[in-house]
Amino acid sequence: MKAAIDIGSNSVRLALSDGTVYSQITQLAYGLESSGKLCAEGVFATVETLKGFKSECASRGVTDIYAFATEAVRRATDGEKFCTLVYGETGLTVHVLSPEQEAALALSGATKPDGAITVCDLGGGSLEVISSHDGKRPDYVKSLPLGVVVLKNMFNGDYRKAIDALPDMIKDYGSIPHRPVVLCGGSACNIAAAILNLKLYDKTAVSTKFTVKQLDDIMPILLSKKLKLFRPICTKRADTIPYGAIAIQALLNYIGVTEFYVSDSSNLEAILKN
Repeated sequence: MKAAIDIGSNSVRLALSDGTVYSQITQLAYGLESSGKLCAEGVFATVETLKGFKSECASRGVTDIYAFATEAVRRATDGEKFCTLVYGETGLTVHVLSPEQEAALALSGATKPDGAITVCDLGGGSLEVISSHDGKRPDYVKSLPLGVVVLKNMFNGDYRKAIDALPDMIKDYGSIPHRPVVLCGGSACNIAAAILNLKLYDKTAVSTKFTVKQLDDIMPILLSKKLKLFRPICTKRADTIPYGAIAIQALLNYIGVTEFYVSDSSNLEAILKN
C-alpha cells in the first residue's frame, strides 16, 4: 500500500491507496505575508502531525510514503530549513513541487467531466488555475497568492473589503479559457458540504455539480460570524472558509460561468495513481 502526504499552507493531509484520508489543520503559513517566514506554531503543529501520520502508516504496514509541499514552503525564506527539520524529526523527505508540477497533479487528480476543463485548486497559500483543451495536457496555468490563509492574513476579518478587492485581484489571471470549471481543495469541498447542508462530510456527495446561484444564496451564511452554528460541518475551517467563498465567487464571475463542479479528489490522488 502507498501513501501520499500533502503539506499545505493551512492543512496537512494523508491519503492511503486504500482510499483512507486524514486531514489536520496546522496553519503553517499563518503570518507568511508579513514575515516572509513559516509560522513557528504552524511548523510545530505540522511536524507533530507528520509524526502521527508516519506512525499511522507504520501501523498499516505502509513504507512507500511520498510527502510534498507547495506554495507556502516554496515562498517562505525558511522553507529549506523547514524541510530539513521535517527530515530530522520524521525521516520524511519533503518534495517541494514547482507550480508546473502542482498544476499537472491537480489536473490529473481532479474528478472531472471528459474533455475541455478548467481546474481551480484553492489552497491556503495560492489559487492555481489550470485549463486544458482535452483534460489531459494543460494549455493555461497561472497561480496567484490568493489562498485562504493569505487572504485571511491580508483582510483580517474585513469581508466587505475582501469582496471589493478580489475582483480586481482576480484580473491578474488574464484571459482564462471559457471551459467547464472544477474546484478542488479543502475550502471548496467544505463550501460544497455547506451548500448541501451535510451533517457529516461525504466526499462522494460533494463531488458533484453546483450552480453559481447556489453559492450566491449561501454566501450570507458563509460570511456569518455564526457560521459554525449554521453549518457545523465548517467548524474546523470557519476562520478561512469565508475567504475561500469570496475568492471562488470572484473567480467564477470573472470566468463567466453559471455552474461548476467540485472534486474531493486532487493532487494526493494523482500521486497515488503513479
